[in-house]
Amino acid sequence: MEKLKKIIDNAPSQSGVYLFKGKKGEYIYIGKAKNIKNRLRGHLQQYKIDPKEKRIFDESDDIQWIITKSDYEAFILENELIKQYKPKYNVRLKSGSGYPMLVITDDEYPTVLISRKYGEIKGRYFGPFLPARTARAMKDLLHKLFKLRTCDPLYKRDIVCFDYHLGLCSAPCVGKISRKDYNFQVKGAEAFLTGDVKKFIYQLYDRLEEYKQKMNFEKAALVRDQILAMENLVKKQEVVGLSLEEADIFYFSGKDVLLIVVRGHRIVGKELIQIREEGLTDFETSVISNYYNKGNFIPSMVISNVKLSEKKNLEKWLSEKRGEKVEISFDLPDEVTRFVQRNFSFADLSEVKKLFEDIFGFELPERIEGFDISTLYGDHTVGSCVVWEKGKMNKKEYRRFKVKTVKGVDDYASLREVLYRRFRKYKDMEKPPELVLIDGGKGQLTQGIIVRDALELNNLRIFSLAKKEETIYTDDDKVINLYDYQPLLKLFTTIRDEAHRFALVYNRKLREKETLKDILDNIEGIGKKRKEILYRTYKTVDKIAEASVEELKKLGIPEKVAQNIKKYLSL
Repeated sequence: MEKLKKIIDNAPSQSGVYLFKGKKGEYIYIGKAKNIKNRLRGHLQQYKIDPKEKRIFDESDDIQWIITKSDYEAFILENELIKQYKPKYNVRLKSGSGYPMLVITDDEYPTVLISRKYGEIKGRYFGPFLPARTARAMKDLLHKLFKLRTCDPLYKRDIVCFDYHLGLCSAPCVGKISRKDYNFQVKGAEAFLTGDVKKFIYQLYDRLEEYKQKMNFEKAALVRDQILAMENLVKKQEVVGLSLEEADIFYFSGKDVLLIVVRGHRIVGKELIQIREEGLTDFETSVISNYYNKGNFIPSMVISNVKLSEKKNLEKWLSEKRGEKVEISFDLPDEVTRFVQRNFSFADLSEVKKLFEDIFGFELPERIEGFDISTLYGDHTVGSCVVWEKGKMNKKEYRRFKVKTVKGVDDYASLREVLYRRFRKYKDMEKPPELVLIDGGKGQLTQGIIVRDALELNNLRIFSLAKKEETIYTDDDKVINLYDYQPLLKLFTTIRDEAHRFALVYNRKLREKETLKDILDNIEGIGKKRKEILYRTYKTVDKIAEASVEELKKLGIPEKVAQNIKKYLSL
């Protein structure tokens, strides 16, 4: 230790990279600093209080440094050295390579290939695909739908290969398809991968009619399958209509990192990034730079929900690697925030637990039930009960209620009925919930207290959450603005939004008794062809109602007509 202290005393006060090395010359830790001496002294001060710092010093036999002309040069050098030597105590992602991308090759007869390193194959890249297994499935689907050649490179043959007979290839090698028709299939594959199917789907409908008239039923069946696949693609997009066209979003929650990939104004992939080592400083910057060092595609925008101390250096470095300007932003779109809240729970609840106890005076329960009411002008009034348990939503425990005793619009009476029917069950539970959350304000809170007291559930706490203001009202008269406590905001809005979604879905299912055809006939701008597209894509009223204007536009529905649909079917 004394040896390392003397080395630190003689360190330069300039920008550069410093390297902790072990007795065998192995790299223990690599860092960068504007002032190497000051940064090493900072490490030394942390030695007694940070176990990881202590291990670095205990395992190191030497400290070396490389002086650079600027802080940015130090940033680049640090990244290169970490990538090369993979030090034990720097941030390291578990994945040994980049995520797979699909490439439509730049050939006379293009095919589709898988690549884990952007730029290694000449062509147009799509992805990355998260989770990784979806890349192979997508490649197989493209061969099945669009018959892109399966051989690479393209061989000239006298007879077709077995893949042609399996329906996976159009056999350009023996002239079974013209160059023009093959390129049409390539455009279809590209439209499918980007999700921008609006223009192409109309061309497919025209081809379908052409093949039907010529009684070419084999080709008509292929086009029909392509249409169905594209319509299903639009249906299954999880978040559409984002203002972002292309971005990678890194959502940090403690040491958990969620990567969300946005392409073509929609979320196309998401995955929890697995961390092998956490590192000491600049965790968020290290995760992002490590990810792109693996050869992953760099989009025009990178978004983090946490501020980055190395924003300027990282932005410049990414721009140079991409060859075009890359912008780093900390503004997370609301749709993405809601997507995270609905779909992901993170492992680290320690901050939430501490904050919950500090604010509300009792421990965070293992189980919280959330309630909401949904109605359409007093018809089909329903209630929902969703369950948050140990950090995540437990969908197996959800319950739904059709309100039986209330006629017309009476939210309070409907809520009392639903709560009474659910709260009665608590008496028979071995471990009933200690807390319920009701969607609403003080009025809804009062209804919950009335039902609780009537059933003498003395250990049950009642909270309500008012929309927009995001204010919690409690049964002991606390009023808490959740915008001041972000971890609690995430917890309670996740439960509230899920209760609202679940109630809304049930309400719409009850309204499916009305026929789709009769409803669409009442909407201005819906003709025979658009009605056919909506029939084939959505099948039911509630699925059309759930579609956004942007999603409908992707099917070729004009914006004004899409707005008419949303207005007519809105609650």
